[in-house]
Amino acid sequence: MGRLVRLEVENFKSYKGQQTIGPFHKFTSIIGPNGSGKSNLMDAISFVLGVHSSHLRSQNLRDMIYRPSALAQQQQQQSNSRMNNGHTQEEQPEQGYVKLVYETSEGREIRFMRIAHLSGQAEYRLNDHTVPYSEYNAALEKENILVKAKNFLVFQGDVESVASQNAKDLTRLVEQISGSLEYKEEYDRLKKEQDRAIDDSAHTFNKKRGITAEIKQYQKQKDEAENFEQLVRQRRNVVVEYLLWKLYHVEQKSNSLEKEAGERRLAADDATEDQNQLERQFKEARKAAAMAHREKTKTELQIKKLKKQLEEQSPALLGMEEQVKHIQKKLDQTKNTGERLKREHDQQTDVVQNLEQNMTKLQKASQEYEESLPKSGLIEGPILTAEQIEGYEQLKQQVSIRAINEEQQLDNLRRQYRMEQENLKHIGSKTEEFKTRKQQLLEDQRQLTEDGNALTMEAQTVAEELEIQKKELESLENERKTTHQREVELNEQLQEILNKLMEAKIGQKESEKETKFSECLNLMKQIFPGMHGKLSDLCKPTQRKYDVAVATVLGRNMDSIIVDDQKTAIECIQYMRDQRAGTATFIPLNSINVPPLNDRFRNYTRGSRLAFDIIECDKKFESVIQYACANSLVCDNVNIAKDICYIKNEEVKAVTLDGTVIHKSGLITGGHNNNKQRPRWQERDIDGLLRSRDKLLAELNQLNKRKRMGSAEQAAKSGCASLETQLNVLREEITTLERRLQDVRGELRYVEEQISNADAPYSQAQEKSNHLSASIEQTKALVAQVEDEIFHSFCQQVGISNIREYEKLRFGLPEEVLERRAQFAAQRSRLETQLVFEKEQLTELSQRLTILETKYNDDNQMITQLQNNANELTERLKVAKEDMASLNGELYEHTLLEDEKQQVIQDLRRQLETKGRDVESYLKEMLKFETEIEKVHAERVSIFRKCKLEDIDLPMARGTLDDVIMDESTIMGSNTSQTQDNSNSMDLDDPSQASIKSTDWMVEVDYSSLGEELRSENDVERENTFKDNIKQLGEKIEQMAPNLKAIDRLEGVEQRLKEIEEAFDTARKAAKRAKEEFNNVKQKRFKRFYDAYSHISERIDEIYKDLTKNNNFPTGGTAYLSLEDSDEPYLDGIRYHAMPPMKRFRDMDQLSGGEKSIAALALLFAIHSFKPSPFFVLDEVDAALDNTNVIKIASYIREHANDSFQFIVISLKNTLYEKAESLVGIYRDQGINSSKTLSLKLDNYPEN
Repeated sequence: MGRLVRLEVENFKSYKGQQTIGPFHKFTSIIGPNGSGKSNLMDAISFVLGVHSSHLRSQNLRDMIYRPSALAQQQQQQSNSRMNNGHTQEEQPEQGYVKLVYETSEGREIRFMRIAHLSGQAEYRLNDHTVPYSEYNAALEKENILVKAKNFLVFQGDVESVASQNAKDLTRLVEQISGSLEYKEEYDRLKKEQDRAIDDSAHTFNKKRGITAEIKQYQKQKDEAENFEQLVRQRRNVVVEYLLWKLYHVEQKSNSLEKEAGERRLAADDATEDQNQLERQFKEARKAAAMAHREKTKTELQIKKLKKQLEEQSPALLGMEEQVKHIQKKLDQTKNTGERLKREHDQQTDVVQNLEQNMTKLQKASQEYEESLPKSGLIEGPILTAEQIEGYEQLKQQVSIRAINEEQQLDNLRRQYRMEQENLKHIGSKTEEFKTRKQQLLEDQRQLTEDGNALTMEAQTVAEELEIQKKELESLENERKTTHQREVELNEQLQEILNKLMEAKIGQKESEKETKFSECLNLMKQIFPGMHGKLSDLCKPTQRKYDVAVATVLGRNMDSIIVDDQKTAIECIQYMRDQRAGTATFIPLNSINVPPLNDRFRNYTRGSRLAFDIIECDKKFESVIQYACANSLVCDNVNIAKDICYIKNEEVKAVTLDGTVIHKSGLITGGHNNNKQRPRWQERDIDGLLRSRDKLLAELNQLNKRKRMGSAEQAAKSGCASLETQLNVLREEITTLERRLQDVRGELRYVEEQISNADAPYSQAQEKSNHLSASIEQTKALVAQVEDEIFHSFCQQVGISNIREYEKLRFGLPEEVLERRAQFAAQRSRLETQLVFEKEQLTELSQRLTILETKYNDDNQMITQLQNNANELTERLKVAKEDMASLNGELYEHTLLEDEKQQVIQDLRRQLETKGRDVESYLKEMLKFETEIEKVHAERVSIFRKCKLEDIDLPMARGTLDDVIMDESTIMGSNTSQTQDNSNSMDLDDPSQASIKSTDWMVEVDYSSLGEELRSENDVERENTFKDNIKQLGEKIEQMAPNLKAIDRLEGVEQRLKEIEEAFDTARKAAKRAKEEFNNVKQKRFKRFYDAYSHISERIDEIYKDLTKNNNFPTGGTAYLSLEDSDEPYLDGIRYHAMPPMKRFRDMDQLSGGEKSIAALALLFAIHSFKPSPFFVLDEVDAALDNTNVIKIASYIREHANDSFQFIVISLKNTLYEKAESLVGIYRDQGINSSKTLSLKLDNYPEN
């Protein structure tokens, strides 16, 4: 087989202009959103293959041509008017076409093209040449594309229709596929010809046999003719005179009655017209009331919706307000903390700036001091020659020798002094560090105290919020417990009601017919005030043990409907006919004949009582109960009933408690096995239980809604948990701060203690240093004496006062300079250390301040957003409340309007009842007269028929007896044809009117021969005289009874026998020929049908197994077809049975939607396998399937798609189209208001 390569469309449906769709591969899936034009592509394929437009969601071919939408035309017109005022809006194309490019198995390309013209004509082209449809269809059939069968197209919804079709529909489908339907017309024609030929043959044979017997009979009849004819003439004259007399007086009475009936008819017509006018007003009033009720209901629904919206959005607004309050508190705290940190930061900045200024001043002072040293002369001295230096060295050695002890002592003292100075410096540095640390600890103490106070305040605020939240949570929990308790109580009540319903076997569902009948009764109660309901709903037994017995006594009257009068019954019947609600018996209270009760049966015997006495009902319905029960007795057991009926011979109906009935005739029926239905009044109790059940379920539903909507408790719990967590965190922070504060205080005490303890060691070291300094001076003085003595002459020579001055100037800086430099260094070190520490503190404060500013900005932004959302929500709630107020006003107006309309209906109903009674009165009177007229006319008709049947020649002034209609069905024919369309409606027109008119046969009797005496006499005596004479003559004639025409007819009968024999031979041959022709067509039709059926029946199970097999049931399900008529299967249905895996046999209508769809697809695949076309197009066959079944369908298609079997599937489910070999995507180009297509070959990509 070949394959469909591509489609070329131009202006077809939603496809504007010329577009090429394809290529199509072995398994192509067509996808796209709803409304994009996927089904139009299906229509395009069907259209080009010649499918009629009625199957393509269109009325005619013009609908196939692309039509620009009004919006597109308007946009185009506006655009054109801007560009060129001379242009007009886009015009509809004159034609549209679809071209199908088909490639045969030999590789030859065939182009099928169908054009739809705007005139409604279609044009077919084959390979671009115009051809007639027969040649076009022949080319398709050559490629096994059978358009009439349509077995290659599955339209959207076909799967559901196939799944729900009956056996007859399946037979017709197989006939279409097999082609046996082509023989149906010829089959039916030949069948009728065969039956007609057989009937003709049998009829001719029977006539032949009858004529043969007739000849034998006529041969024996030749006597008594003359005497018989004389008696007949005499009797005929008497009869004619009698009938003339009778007809004359009948016509006189008829004329009088018709005059009076006409007067009543005119009055009834006037009253009926008034009634019809009132009924029209009543219908209009009911429509107006219904419209007012509808508007009222609509407004109530809107109010309910707004209430729900307010209930849902109010908690959200409260939540937003709480969040705003909470964040605002956090903002205030953050602001206070930020202000404090800002002050600290400014103070710290001042401290750092002061330190930096001091450092700058120190550096400047140091620099100035160093610059002033050369000018001060402290570092200048005499310059010695080499000889003087050598002399200096020699003298110095002499000093060392002479003052060796003093120098050693001086070195020791100096070393001790340096050590003491180092110790003194160490103690002073340590003390300075402790003082600096003290300042830092004091600042930390202040900072921690402030942070602790802030956290304490925040914790107090959170604790207050937590207390409020806990109270709210406690309230919500109490409400939940109350709700739960109420739910438990309701469930207990519901369980009790359900147990009662189970005991009453209420589990059985009412049929659809019973449900509709019950609904109809309820509606009639509302519409017709005089309708009270079924008898079983208006009464009940006094005790439960009488249920079965009373139900048996009332019998068919249990379901009778009780109404006030006959008019209400007629209106109810008319309503039921209009609603097609079934049939019912109506009992009017004002017209029933109530039999009297026999009081002696009230206490007739022990164990029996009147059925009437054990039934409770309203007093106004006692007559109905008495009518239905009569004198029936209810007995405790069958022995008591038998004693009453058989032994005491009472002719009463006796019923036992188990339902056994002894009828008046003595017949026994019923009992335990025959009374299986529940007494009807129990249904009323059950209805009450059902109403209670529904009420409880509704309240439970409301409780469940409150539970589902009760997220407030959960939110409160979450809020409490969040606040508790926040409070715990704050308390932990407070505890941590307190511990840190204690540590700081402890360290501060330790520092102060160290500062205090450092005073004594410092004083001791200072005192010792001073003592060593004095000792050094004393020792230096001793050494100086020796030096002065030895260097005396040297000093004079050099020009210095002493040698120490020279050494101080030449070999070391003065102590004053060293001391000043040491002071500068110490101050610089202290300032640098303090500056580094203060800068770190400043950096830390800056970081904390930045974090607080970021947090403040974030919280501020959040509170702004929340306030905006809250304002927006508040505005919406305000609008909703205003709308609700407006709607409440509208509801009040609608309620007043509905009440006003109902009052109008009540007034019209009362007027209708009054007018109805008037019409009924006129009709009763008219019916009375017309009944008499009917009798008179019937008598007249009887006389005319008697005359015609007995060949009595009445004298006629106009017409003849041949104008008299003999067939009663013909007489009523015109009436039947006029009224059969209204047979289902109850008409109150005169039922005898048509009969009266039908008797007017345009004949007039001539009474001129009737004497005045007979005209004036109209009594029974005269009639009896006529009858006696006729009877006497008739008895004589009956005694003779000759066949007067036997001789004349004998010869004609013999000739007829010869003709009948020839006709019988001809009919027999014609029957044989018709049977042979019929059997030939029958065999052809059977063969075509059975070949298709056999193939489909063989393939259906295999395909169904492939579609339903799974891992748990690898063999799949079972499907098979069965014929209801194996001899001529096309005359009856085909049963299709499908059993899914691991499920028992059941009818198709009991399968689920997905199971039906799988079964229908299996049937469609099996049908397609018979004379398969090269391609198979399916439109959304997976719509009713779940993903598992869709995957099975996709796997099946993937497995069976090949070069000779092409699948084109329209689908919206990715589990199907992702298995395709290629995709054709359809989308809607809104710019040009047209469907467009895209193609993608999926085999180019890996499946995973």
